[in-house]
Amino acid sequence: MANSPIPERGSALTADWMRQALGAGAATGFPAIRDMVVEDIGTGAGALSEILRCTMRYEDDGAGAPESVVVKLCSSDSKSLRIARLLGMYRREYNFFRQLAPHLPIGLPALLYGDWEESGHRFVLVLEDLQGMVVMDQISGAGAAQARRAIRGVAELHGQFWNRLDRPPVASFLASVRPPRRWVSQLLYLICLAPCMKRFGSLFSNRKRRLAEAYGPRVAVHMDELARGPRTLTHGDFRLENMFFGTGESDAFTVIDWQAAGMIGNGLYDVAYFMVTSVPTEVRRDIERDALEEYHEIVCRMGAKDFPWEDCWSRYRRSALNTLVPCVCACGGLDMTNPRMRALGETMVQRTLAAIEDLDAHEFLPGGGRPLAPVRAFPLLSRSAYEAYRVLYGLCGPRTWRSPI
Repeated sequence: MANSPIPERGSALTADWMRQALGAGAATGFPAIRDMVVEDIGTGAGALSEILRCTMRYEDDGAGAPESVVVKLCSSDSKSLRIARLLGMYRREYNFFRQLAPHLPIGLPALLYGDWEESGHRFVLVLEDLQGMVVMDQISGAGAAQARRAIRGVAELHGQFWNRLDRPPVASFLASVRPPRRWVSQLLYLICLAPCMKRFGSLFSNRKRRLAEAYGPRVAVHMDELARGPRTLTHGDFRLENMFFGTGESDAFTVIDWQAAGMIGNGLYDVAYFMVTSVPTEVRRDIERDALEEYHEIVCRMGAKDFPWEDCWSRYRRSALNTLVPCVCACGGLDMTNPRMRALGETMVQRTLAAIEDLDAHEFLPGGGRPLAPVRAFPLLSRSAYEAYRVLYGLCGPRTWRSPI
């Protein structure tokens, strides 16, 4: 049967649409849905998509049919939508579930239905609902046991593809979703830095503010440096609220939201991003070295070669500096009027700055060079663009100034 039209918004989801979607791959007829309750579960979670839980009741007993599913659609927030389109995030997640998900060692929700529209850059995913598992609050943060379980899980993912990105099936996936150029990340950072400081500047010491501003014109250079090491498949947004944990004695671990899959390539970025932003600072300090040693042991056992412990630790510290990028882009580019989003932004800033200080990550700020050397020309232009944007943002204020993203 032909695919059902992709709903524009969650409010357009109907029981008839769901019956057609869930029945698209069924060998026999799918039971009629008597009624369906749609619940928004993504608001305030920092998501770049509209995320909804649909709970169904069937005309008959509905044996074998799911009681509930999770649906992902394009964001209804204009800023989130522009960021997702610019970075190709919707196409990436659709292709991930179609091409790569069945081959991964990490737990994933089952894909029940998916569709992608190239012309409008719109998508829909209908996924297994993981209500039997536990998702934790990123503001409260992961405990030691959950944090170490997450690091073991991502180590197994990285170890499977360590320096093997030229082999199927990952090679075909990466070819279909070319990574965004690093200057795009740099421009996003620079565009979002002024509104981030407007909202959360009180959390930055003068020294940290200078570091954040100095880093802006060097983001692309720093990402180039990180990319020179071992390459692997990365999640790209490996944070606590994208993870589900088993209950009781279960060691089950499942990861959702693969919109940035393969975008980075540096495995230690996933580790640093999780440890820095999803683990309370005191817990991170207590388990950091042990968790990284366990990560290193797993990837080496799975085939990482010529990767000494000192290199692993150094790359983790380097990557900690790079976590300024998602921190600034989220805190400056996303809608922070929701109280929970505001609290999440504050938590990210505080944890990120504390980790950079603890790890002396500022040491990895790319240095100077000949002012007009080719590799330095774009950073100079970016700094000029940021200074102009900061002035305009200050003059116009957040209500009248329209962000380019």
